[in-house]
Amino acid sequence: MIEGRASRGLSAMESRLMFMSAVAVVVTIAVCALAVLLVSYRPRAGSSVSSPRALTESSALRPSLGKLVYSDNFRDHTNDWSASAGQPGTSFSYTASGYVIIGTGDIVHVATSPYFTSLRQVSMSMTALQTADTPADQGFGVQCRRGFAVRYEFLVTGATWVLWRRDGSPGLNKPFEIKQGTSPAAAGPEPMTIGGVCATLADGVSTRVAMFVNGTGVVDLVDTESALPGQGWLTGLLVSSSASAPSRVTVTEFEVRDLSG
Repeated sequence: MIEGRASRGLSAMESRLMFMSAVAVVVTIAVCALAVLLVSYRPRAGSSVSSPRALTESSALRPSLGKLVYSDNFRDHTNDWSASAGQPGTSFSYTASGYVIIGTGDIVHVATSPYFTSLRQVSMSMTALQTADTPADQGFGVQCRRGFAVRYEFLVTGATWVLWRRDGSPGLNKPFEIKQGTSPAAAGPEPMTIGGVCATLADGVSTRVAMFVNGTGVVDLVDTESALPGQGWLTGLLVSSSASAPSRVTVTEFEVRDLSG
């Protein structure tokens, strides 16, 4: 009898051990399966789950990409763009219609954005128009610069878009043309939006440069500068003029976006 009870007790213990082992196996399998799901999961396009990343050479681009960090509709007159321009033959004024830039002479007039935080990867855009009496081959656009070492200029002059680069101190250098083409829209009395992208890539010397006109991409390339300064990009407005007659441009909106993720 005693042996019989001992035998039944041992069987019960073995049953419990077998049950616990089975539970442990099931839990292990479940944990492994969950780990596989977490590793393999990728958000669908349009999903609310996002993982911000810096722009690469092959990243898709659109005008509204990135975090909006500065916006100006030129109704706040304390955003004094003219304080950073100071060029002869240029006047700046706030009006009920927007920010008016009048330029004379055969030069490109520059107004630096009051947003002074330099960004490694930046996009900027301006919406503007020019008066009908402005010479037809002149126009406006945006720029990005790293100190005074490298500057990219995105302009629409007449019916032509052009991407220029300048190296060195302003006023002491001439731009060299990287690329140009026929613009989807011409500079004139109808409002036009011009956007530019300057994004330093992971190697620290290559910059992805792109341009949009009224939302249409016109150029997207990578430019390399072995002595690219360490600071990020600053942004600004451009107005081109000629000696034949003044250029009169009214800017109604300017935006800066951070693309670095």
